Amino acid sequence: MTGRIEFYDEPTAWGVILGEDGRVYVVRGTRAPGSAPRVGDTVIFEPRDTTTGLRADAVRRVAPAQQSPARSAFRRLA
Repeated sequence: MTGRIEFYDEPTAWGVILGEDGRVYVVRGTRAPGSAPRVGDTVIFEPRDTTTGLRADAVRRVAPAQQSPARSAFRRLA
């Protein structure tokens, strides 16, 4: 499935992907080859439904984020 990185914390390798199906997938502990994912990157992944929610496995970047990444659907809480 294709999706877009909406949030990613490099030190913990934890983030969220908005899938092409409109659902939110959690990515945990995945350090893909190359540089860390950035908000706005287009990725492909294997969706998996777990008892704790939707997960994204085997995440791979297919296109980097634009210079000015699109605004995330997630808002940072202050």
